[in-house]
Amino acid sequence: MENRKLEVYTFNIHPNRKPNEIILMEDVYGNDLYEKLKNNFANFVDTFPPKNIDNKTSKIEKIKKDGKIKSIFKSNDELRYISGKIKIGDDDGKEQDVVENNKDKTVLYTKKKGQSVERPYYFMIVLPLALKYGYLVLEREGKHSAKSVFDRLLKKFIYLHLSELNTKISNFVESEVIKEYLEKGIYNSIILSQKIVSKDKAEQFLGTYVDGSKYKVEMKIIPLEKSIIPSNTKKKILKNLEENKGFFDGQDFKNIGFDDEANVKVIATKDGNTRTIDLDDTFKVRPYYNIDVDIDNKGFSEFKSINKEAKKLIKSFDLNIF
Repeated sequence: MENRKLEVYTFNIHPNRKPNEIILMEDVYGNDLYEKLKNNFANFVDTFPPKNIDNKTSKIEKIKKDGKIKSIFKSNDELRYISGKIKIGDDDGKEQDVVENNKDKTVLYTKKKGQSVERPYYFMIVLPLALKYGYLVLEREGKHSAKSVFDRLLKKFIYLHLSELNTKISNFVESEVIKEYLEKGIYNSIILSQKIVSKDKAEQFLGTYVDGSKYKVEMKIIPLEKSIIPSNTKKKILKNLEENKGFFDGQDFKNIGFDDEANVKVIATKDGNTRTIDLDDTFKVRPYYNIDVDIDNKGFSEFKSINKEAKKLIKSFDLNIF
């Protein structure tokens, strides 16, 4: 198994220049967005022009099963979701060598300009009844994300299939649930990071400093064996979160290069679910969801495994939609 991240967004649809006139998704001028997506989205992705997404390619991943080619695309009428794997191709404007991963790094072939390297990503769109917004779940692997491309595809699909309506996509922030994790969860680690280290601190760490250089300092606090993060630390994080204050107010932190602009990341587990909670310099809560998934023979997430984890994650939010 390997670690992946799931990012969760909410979205709604509205007429042009009327963002507050939110439309019920199961009755969009007599049309159900879920049915439209179930019946038309896969083909829409497969035939979408690359020039409309910065020359990136998009298609639903296909597999050969029982002698037939099938799309990795699933729908569930009871839970009202579609999910699948989308392949996004990039780097079409670059000529790149593909080499063996060994000490000789032998060139196997050269990818020409106009050719794209495809990477598959999991996605899920949930459209609960009687709500004016839906949920979008996307896989992220390290720096690789489908967000920008999928964002455009979904917005364009809705615009073309539902009377030129606009779509607003927002980060899903489960603020009350996150506070539960921060207050009652078991802290696996606290990660402290300073994005830009001052010149004098860089010299302290490295012994010298080159003009114009930038460095990031990161410290990870991990409780070992039967140790735990003290309850007073949890209270301090919650208090500073609510009062929009920095975490690094001690001189000892400043002595090693951290200040009030530094960032805190908490990895906590509650009821068997783990959250990575990223508190940026303004202490805005930005949750990322760590999952472990089975890997297919190409080294990417296996669909059944990640689909199961995505449903488990949505269910853990207690939104009464799964």
